Amino acid sequence: PPFDRRTSTRSNPHLENVMSHAGHFVWRELVTPDPAATTAFYAKLFGWTAESMDMGMPYTILKHGEEQVAGATAPAMDGVPPHWLDYISVDDVDAAAGRVQSHGGQVVAPAMDIPVGRFAVCQDPSGAAFALFKSADPGEPPAGTPPAGTFCWSQLMSADPSAVAPFYAKVFGWKPVPQDNGQIWFMDGEAARASAMPKQAGVPDHWLKYVAVEDTDAAWNKAGQLGATQLAPPMDVPGMGRFAVLADPSGATFALWTHQS
Repeated sequence: PPFDRRTSTRSNPHLENVMSHAGHFVWRELVTPDPAATTAFYAKLFGWTAESMDMGMPYTILKHGEEQVAGATAPAMDGVPPHWLDYISVDDVDAAAGRVQSHGGQVVAPAMDIPVGRFAVCQDPSGAAFALFKSADPGEPPAGTPPAGTFCWSQLMSADPSAVAPFYAKVFGWKPVPQDNGQIWFMDGEAARASAMPKQAGVPDHWLKYVAVEDTDAAWNKAGQLGATQLAPPMDVPGMGRFAVLADPSGATFALWTHQS
């Protein structure tokens, strides 16, 4: 289940002073054939606003209030299905890309510079995509509980979480910690960075992103009215919160999460 990644870093004070933020999820990016139409859906659902940014290609920044929460862009090549992509911070993109290849993954888009840093797009041995990223200006690590309308967690949906978990340990240094409910938590010291759980049959391995909302059921109903495909109806995670899974009108999947206070 989702976990407050910002609050979780406070359990390890040393990590708050590491300006590289290596191993942190630092950005989410929507890849969709029609960014304008799809971002309009998220604007109505979460109240996000959009503004253009020069990234050497057409690029849209999505904001919740004054906070930048995600980006949106068209796929760089034909045949790429709509999806949300996680950017994970590393100290050296090229070295991390080498570890990806050495441990059974693939580098789909080789390391390149952009105005805000350097990145590469990769896949783990099972095909789940993610990006490596080093910011030109990492700034301060995030702190506090992610507010409603912002991303709060990422979860690897895998055919065999225990088989792929060692890959992430070798690439990012995360320690896989099995849970009684069949999930795996990826730990960085005492801080939980992400989790993994078995996926449904017939669905490719992927990273599922969770957006915090005040009311999962209300957001679920609103998303359906706005044209989303409702994949997994709202359900409780005892002692933690409530979630649901959807696909936006272009087909990119995401999850809603309401934390139990």
